[in-house]
This record gives sequence, structure tokens and C-alpha cells, in this order.
Amino acid sequence: DGLAKYPIVPGHEFSGTIVQIGASAKYQERFKVGEKVVGECVLSRNDNSPRQEVGVINYNGAYSKFIVMPGDYVHKIPEGLDLKTACLAEPLAVVLRAIKRISPRLNSQEKVAVIGAGPIGNLCAQVLTNSGHQVSVFDKNQARLAFLKDRAEAVNQEIKNLQDFNVIVEATGQAFVLKQILTESKVNATLLLLGFPYGNINYNFEDIVGREKVIIGSVGGGPYEFEEALQLLPKLETAPFLQQVLPLEEFQKAWRLHHSYLKIILKP
Repeated sequence: DGLAKYPIVPGHEFSGTIVQIGASAKYQERFKVGEKVVGECVLSRNDNSPRQEVGVINYNGAYSKFIVMPGDYVHKIPEGLDLKTACLAEPLAVVLRAIKRISPRLNSQEKVAVIGAGPIGNLCAQVLTNSGHQVSVFDKNQARLAFLKDRAEAVNQEIKNLQDFNVIVEATGQAFVLKQILTESKVNATLLLLGFPYGNINYNFEDIVGREKVIIGSVGGGPYEFEEALQLLPKLETAPFLQQVLPLEEFQKAWRLHHSYLKIILKP
């Protein structure tokens, strides 16, 4: 819709090492040169401030040797957590924030469907399973499903039996998938939308009212979720995310390969 504009340096999920600290005594006391950190990616949550998302909208990202970050959005990486794994703090924070948003409707032992086994869907499935929920994952990519075969109740290539689930997480961003979820979900279902971009769909929303469904959207993660994510990462299966690390100058190769891996990490 024109909100994102060039020129901008991309690079959204990142970790790094502090090489310089601004003059503020607040940050001089909080951080030290040489410390390993991650940075939040949504820098504006106030409706009155211009929208800023690192590497996406109005703020240069991490595909560079250096990135400048406001100190309030920087978090220290715990001892023992490596820089590569710490890159996953951002998508995990996104998941943790989203799950909090549906928590009033997420009972213990809830049956949850996660549509899409990409990075967000994978982390969603792991977090929900670890919390005791019965999670079924749907994705046409068999390799991505294989990463979750021991961390979900069921994995499926075909989206079906959606009426069996009280909560459905949509993590593909595909309009036709969203329409299927809207149409086939049960009465009083909770639908959590985490995908982009969906686009325009033709749908009669009387069904939402008449069948009392609840739709919740969520984006980004805040400071509490980032701290929580950094503590939780060692307890999750992260190896599938770290299979391919390429130098930044091989970005074009990374783009060609990215459908073959759960995540590709670029190293400036």
C-alpha cells in the first residue's frame, strides 16, 4: 500500500555485538562494548508516532556491517546462547505476544491447529505443545512437517477437519487458506492471524457474527516477549533453523535457496 519505501537497508531479525554506546548515562550503565545483543524490530507502537519497523519501514536494518539501535529496544543475550540461535528471538517474541493475545480463550489441553510450518508456525507449534496443548500442524511441505513430527500431536499435508479445533493459528499469509479457515471453522472458534499479506478476499462476515467466531491479529513482539524469548530459546528445537549460514554478499544465492530451508541466516 506504499507504506514501505526505498531506499532502505533490509534485515529484520538479527543479533550482534556492541561496538559503540551513545553518550546517555542510562545506556553507558546498562551496556558494555563487546556485549552480545539482539534488537527489537517494531520501534513504534504509539499510534501518534510514525511507523518504524527495522529493515522494513522507515528504519535501516541489519544487512550491513553496523546497525544503530535505540537503547530501549536492545536486549542482552544470556550467557551460553550463541549469536546464531539468538537471531530467532524476534520470531519467537512474535509468537509469544500472539499467544498472550489469545490466552483468555486458550484453555488447558486445548485442541489447536497451526496452518503453516514455516518459522512462525514451527515456533507456535513448539510453544503451544510445551504448554500442554494438543497441536496439529498443516503444511504442504513435507520437509517442514518432518521437523515437528515429534513436537506436535499430528502433522498433515492437507488442511482438513478444521471443525475439530477450538483455536486455529493461520501462519501462511495465503488468502485462499484464510478463506478456508473462515468458512470451515466451528462455532465459537478463535482464529489467530499471523500471516502476511493476505490481500483482498470476498467473504460474507455474517458467518463471523452468526457463529460467534473471534478473529485476533498480532504482529511483532515487545520488550517482555523478547526477554522471555531469550530465556526460552534453549528449551526449543532450533537446529532446523540454523542449517544454512551464508555471507551477506551471497544474498542472491540465499534468495534462491530460501524455500529449501526453514531459515537462512546471513552473516555480514
